[in-house]
Amino acid sequence: MQLTRVLYQGLMRSAGYIMLSLFVFVNVLMFYVTSDERAAQINAQHVYMHTMLEAHHVSATEELKYDNLTPTLANHSHLNSMVIERLTPTILGWEVVHQNGRHIAGQRYSDSWNLTETVFRHDGYNVVVSHESLLVSHFIDFLYANVALAFICLTAIGMTYRKVFPHWKILLQLEMWAGRYSRDERFKFFIKTRDYHLVNTIREINSQRILAQKGGQKIDHFIRSQAFLDKLTGLGNRLYLDNRLEALIQSEQQVFGAILLVHFSSLDELRERQGKKATASLVNDYSSLLKPYLDDTQQTVVARINYSEFALLLPFSDEAEIEKVAKALIEKSSRFELPLGVQASHSCYIGVKQFSHTESAFHIMAEADLALRAAQLQGPSSWFMYEAGKLPISGVKGSVRWRITLENALEKGNFSLAMEPIKRLNGDIASYQSNLILKEADAVISSSVFMPMARKCGLIPQLDMLSLELVVEELAKQKSVPVGVRIHIDSWLNRDFDVWLVRFLKKHVGLTQRMIFEVSEFELTNNVNSIKKLLSIVKRYGGKVMVVQVGFYVMDLGYLNNVPVDSLLLHKSIGSNILSHKENQMFIRSLNGVASAQKQQVFAAGIETVKQINLLKRLGLSGYMRIN
Repeated sequence: MQLTRVLYQGLMRSAGYIMLSLFVFVNVLMFYVTSDERAAQINAQHVYMHTMLEAHHVSATEELKYDNLTPTLANHSHLNSMVIERLTPTILGWEVVHQNGRHIAGQRYSDSWNLTETVFRHDGYNVVVSHESLLVSHFIDFLYANVALAFICLTAIGMTYRKVFPHWKILLQLEMWAGRYSRDERFKFFIKTRDYHLVNTIREINSQRILAQKGGQKIDHFIRSQAFLDKLTGLGNRLYLDNRLEALIQSEQQVFGAILLVHFSSLDELRERQGKKATASLVNDYSSLLKPYLDDTQQTVVARINYSEFALLLPFSDEAEIEKVAKALIEKSSRFELPLGVQASHSCYIGVKQFSHTESAFHIMAEADLALRAAQLQGPSSWFMYEAGKLPISGVKGSVRWRITLENALEKGNFSLAMEPIKRLNGDIASYQSNLILKEADAVISSSVFMPMARKCGLIPQLDMLSLELVVEELAKQKSVPVGVRIHIDSWLNRDFDVWLVRFLKKHVGLTQRMIFEVSEFELTNNVNSIKKLLSIVKRYGGKVMVVQVGFYVMDLGYLNNVPVDSLLLHKSIGSNILSHKENQMFIRSLNGVASAQKQQVFAAGIETVKQINLLKRLGLSGYMRIN
């Protein structure tokens, strides 16, 4: 309900009642005044007539006596010849009438369309005075009075409007902002005036709310950074690496990849010479060589293990790609600028451990460390791969073979959707998360395997279009539960895809309301200004927006202030270790507080046990996904 509309209607209704009452009062007052005036005129005319009649007194005749007429009016022939002037224009005539109704005498001055007669009774006869009605006699007076009254009222309303509207306009703007704010809490408070206590108070409260949200986001980022980030470089720490590696092994049935331990020994030499503070900038510069290997689609991880050792987790990478990365790191390290007297060309050692889902995280890290020691024994700037050649056959493909495979699959329609339910804490299904899978011969390849290669081949937009079309088919089969679909940053930033998406939304506007468009936190944070407009278009057509893989990288939650997000899905590494890692619980509690303030739901992933579900309830989350 709009307060301004209610007040406006109330004021208009009250003004109408006041004006109507004023008009009634004035007209009733004029009616009584004019009625008394008219009665006085009629009485004056009657007195004047009676005086004139008495002046024409004659002797009564026998006939008149027989007729029982008063002697004063005995000679009525004289009455007919007598002229009696009217005193006011309202008098139209007069007549003397016998009691038995016989006309004796009379005179007519003029006629009127609305004539009224007043009878004065005397002894033996009646005097009838004809005159204009009150409506005719005072019509002009009533008209002028009502027009003048209407002019005065309208003038008063106009002057009041002129003085009140500038203040009323502020109230309209305030309510307009409130209406937009109820639909979008990110809508900016645009009223600039500071002349009103109400506006200033609302502005201050809104500013405090925004600061509180940003404060909560800063606290959340602080908690995550303290728990999972290396303070100097901003990379993940050892705990972060262990969590991601363990979650990766537990959650994917076809998982394979490699972990690279990189030791840049020149940093140790500089630390001994100059100390930690003096060499901190060099450590940070060297970490910049590793950051380009972060890839959200492949879910690579870069971490700092100790002062001079770093780690790269490369899921779904074959031997050729691993070898390429290792050689590139050694080449970059050899060109790294160091102070005089320190050589970089002979100080980089890399230990590589290839792994599959059958191995434990502890076993993988132990053998990666053995590989690093073996590389250090081989000589300056070398690398060593532990247990190479154990990747699944389905994963060993070069870029060219992958392109051919993916293009053939697109042409033949060998892609389909795997649906995973996202449940509420009471067990009801909140939505489904769809994942594209590739059917090749007797094998089924998940998107986590072929999507990194699809990115290298430039096929991500085509695969995302296919995912959306398959989701539409799925929604046509079932009529209630929403379905989520992952759209990668390659597609969001592709103009052809953007044009296609808008047409897709218009074509399927009836189904869009049950579609959830998923975007990863890492991609959204780094491209928020580029894709927020397109996400707003998705919202305009009724689609929902979910941020997925929340917590995989330590990111600032400031994007929640700029993008219309409906829900967040935690990365499985957060949920799978929730019972044993208190820092994960702290992160979830902090994140849920920030999201709840903006009416956003938070779901966990990687959940297996009832204990984990009960803990999610205590932390206030909306639901969960089980480990696939």
